[in-house]
Amino acid sequence: MSVVYSIEDDGSPVSAISGSDLWVLVTARGMCSRSGLDPEQWYPVSAPATMARLEAAKAISVCTACVVRLHCLELSLRYWTVGQHGVWGGTVPAEREELRRRRTGRDGLC
Repeated sequence: MSVVYSIEDDGSPVSAISGSDLWVLVTARGMCSRSGLDPEQWYPVSAPATMARLEAAKAISVCTACVVRLHCLELSLRYWTVGQHGVWGGTVPAEREELRRRRTGRDGLC
């Protein structure tokens, strides 16, 4: 499946793929499911982004080579009740919160 996405001015990815197809794509092709990392590695406890990135460094390193990284990030922004926790698309919660804040300020979405 070839999925085209674009990056908005605020840095957030956007594709035309439906929500359910996006979930399938990310769960089927995401490297996180095959990483072998302890699930705790995906959930930093610190709130500041710099501290959270240090705590989740192993998980974030898995994301760097993932083919659905941007789709994962998009998924976390679309479904915030889930996406506000853990590492998604190589980002930590504080980073995604900033993306959401900028997106909400731009067009009222999220």
